[in-house]
Amino acid sequence: MLTRTNQISVGNQYQELVQFNQTGVPFSAVTPASPSSPPSSCLSGPASVSRVGLSHSPVTHCSLSPRTSPDRRPRTQGNMASGVTVNDEVIKVFNEMKVRKSSAPEDVKKRKKAVLFCLSDDRRKIIVEEGKQILVGDIGETVDDPYACFVKMLPPKDCRYCLYDATYETRESKKEDLVFVFWAPEGAPLKSKMIYASSKDAIKKKFTGIKHEWQVNGLDDIQDRSTLAEKLGGPVVVSLEGKPL
Repeated sequence: MLTRTNQISVGNQYQELVQFNQTGVPFSAVTPASPSSPPSSCLSGPASVSRVGLSHSPVTHCSLSPRTSPDRRPRTQGNMASGVTVNDEVIKVFNEMKVRKSSAPEDVKKRKKAVLFCLSDDRRKIIVEEGKQILVGDIGETVDDPYACFVKMLPPKDCRYCLYDATYETRESKKEDLVFVFWAPEGAPLKSKMIYASSKDAIKKKFTGIKHEWQVNGLDDIQDRSTLAEKLGGPVVVSLEGKPL
């Protein structure tokens, strides 16, 4: 049986690899669609090309649908608001830590140095985590190094939001700044990481005026206090919580 290959150009389209036998019946036809042609599903119809009296039998034209635009991808829980609300006690704690004013020594001792916030059991509210705080009055009494104590409070296998009132020194002066920390360790359950991440904006909007935000994904990132010092001012910071860097 004799076979041959014809290649036929028609305008901006082309048809190649048309194999036929002596009766003129094609084995296959490939007709790529023009880039400007609208997408179509697989359609059957008569061949659009004939040559020197040869009559082609119907062929099937098939073009793939274009990929879905990234802008039309369905939204997932990770990029949608979670609907979680912030408890009033959280806002109260923030305002107390944010405002620094001259107070009696006993009042100063009651100031919070560090606080952890978590989701309520029903996952609908962000609340102050009970028993997870450091007071200024604890330093030197039950707490030797407030930063090391803060790191130890972080749960190894769950997420948290935190406020830490950092005391540090630069080459010029001594300073205090609030730092918002989003603790999301790699060992935390995926569902927990998703809901904490999608709820972060809810609590951030309540913490107005905070200059420093820090997302931490493991103890290796936070145990070295120089990492926090870098967030606070970089090389100009010479000590953090009285510990030289």
